[in-house]
Amino acid sequence: MKLVPITPDGLEPGYPLPFSLRDINGQVLVQRGSPIADEQQLGYLLARALFIDEGERGVAQRMLNAQVDQMFRTGGGTLGDIAALRPEFDQRATEPMPLIERPLEWPDLESRARVLLGDTRAARWLPRTDELAQEMLNRLDRQVDATLLRFIHIAGTRPEDYSTHHAILVMLLCALAGPRLPGWQPEWRRPLTRAALTMNVGMTVLQQALVRQAEPLNPLQRNQVDQHAQRGVELLQAAGVDDPLWLGAMRHHHDAPSGPLDKLEPAIRLARLIQRADRYAARLSARRNRVALSAKAAAQAAFFDEGGHPDEAGQALLAETGLHPPGAWVKLACGEIALVMKRQPNPKAPLTVVSLVNREGMPLAVPAVRHTALPKYKVEGGVPSGDVRVQPNLEQLQKMV
Repeated sequence: MKLVPITPDGLEPGYPLPFSLRDINGQVLVQRGSPIADEQQLGYLLARALFIDEGERGVAQRMLNAQVDQMFRTGGGTLGDIAALRPEFDQRATEPMPLIERPLEWPDLESRARVLLGDTRAARWLPRTDELAQEMLNRLDRQVDATLLRFIHIAGTRPEDYSTHHAILVMLLCALAGPRLPGWQPEWRRPLTRAALTMNVGMTVLQQALVRQAEPLNPLQRNQVDQHAQRGVELLQAAGVDDPLWLGAMRHHHDAPSGPLDKLEPAIRLARLIQRADRYAARLSARRNRVALSAKAAAQAAFFDEGGHPDEAGQALLAETGLHPPGAWVKLACGEIALVMKRQPNPKAPLTVVSLVNREGMPLAVPAVRHTALPKYKVEGGVPSGDVRVQPNLEQLQKMV
């Protein structure tokens, strides 16, 4: 891949780019077809040297020509304004780019999700959301443990973008657990994962506000929460969604009845799994008025239904994650606190963990891989993320195991 430097002049949030913005190493910063999410991301980009693939030079040049022409004729106009006009490029320029050597990075996928989940009226919302979901699932399929490690860790430590990260985590959990549902059909994966990702589009702004709110819901907020599933269905239908499983699972993801799953219609089975994954992920998450629970406590909330009975959907979920999934903290018999790095191949297998806190509660000078099959390092229980005062470098820890 040959890189060409590009000036950031005229970049604006909110408009799909006709080329991928890259850093000096060729790493994608904003994927072609995605908008710059907000002013914060724009500031991040403006502080860097930006490049595009040489194969997209023609697209960029035509964009520049169009911008100059617009400015000449009107005395104003920006690159974002021109991008919004969707100028007609030749067929080679509008066809999807081939897969690049480096996979898409999660921050880019998350920024795209933030935009799409925040506004279902965006242009080409349905195909863009479908494409985004598939890209995230492809990454999950390639790196299950690393993906869970990232999003479960984020859930307990970064409430500032709760709405987006929660939706992605629930979708990933459902993708893993779905095949364990009674009567599972492979074609259910798409409606299940899309319903999980979009389950809260009917209250995205409110949900993000509630993360920072310490006081109880007021009557208006309570009504919005109670109606968000139906409101979400209406928004999706207006955006072009007509899949009955997607819409049905979304409509019932809070009121799916309990009982044997094989007695329920497919959409309700999917809704039940979303319901359990939603509950599980929420209890792993930190908010202003609620601390994150340990993974074991969250698992108990997912395993039992509202009547206190074991739930098949919850069982399917925990069969994939285990009691202590990647990204969860555990206390070892020696008193150390360790981060779980990989899932167990079976419930009795030892966990793969890295200790970061010593028995006195102080950070270890050097993180240490511990073999939990040894009595000294046996896992004694889960630890809420709020009780851990270290900020692990996940990429470095992954190289250790």
